[in-house]
Amino acid sequence: MTKEMKQIFTRRITQANRTQLVVILYDMILTYLKDAAAAQEIGCRQEFKKDMQCARNCISELRGSLDFHYDLSRNLFAIYAFADRELAHDMQGISAEQLTQIIGMFQKLRDAYHTISREDTSQPLMQNAQDVYAGYTYSRTDVNESLSRYGAARGYCV
Repeated sequence: MTKEMKQIFTRRITQANRTQLVVILYDMILTYLKDAAAAQEIGCRQEFKKDMQCARNCISELRGSLDFHYDLSRNLFAIYAFADRELAHDMQGISAEQLTQIIGMFQKLRDAYHTISREDTSQPLMQNAQDVYAGYTYSRTDVNESLSRYGAARGYCV
């Protein structure tokens, strides 16, 4: 994942509510898995393993945040456990077809949660987050961004 992608994910997280955070985690998983597939194509084993481990960390985060008071959580736990097991077991010799199937599975879950997130009108989890204004000024090749509300009182609301 590039530095720019990390910044984009960070900005999205600061503005996200609970449902949108799940969508962001799915997006991160998909990014890492696609990066792993690209690394596998060019034969870069170290980058492949790093991306696979990062995807597994995101899956672990999703698995740890499940609320088992809902029946859906049990099904999602099984899906996450299966995907994690496949990625862990086959990190050494995962085929492109298996990786494509896992990417497809997470893409369907991401699309479902994205549909749900459109209906979630709850407030963002982070209060006092830094505001980012883009597009007020332009450079030759990029849109400049301005940051406001610097301070130590930024973060999650309690």
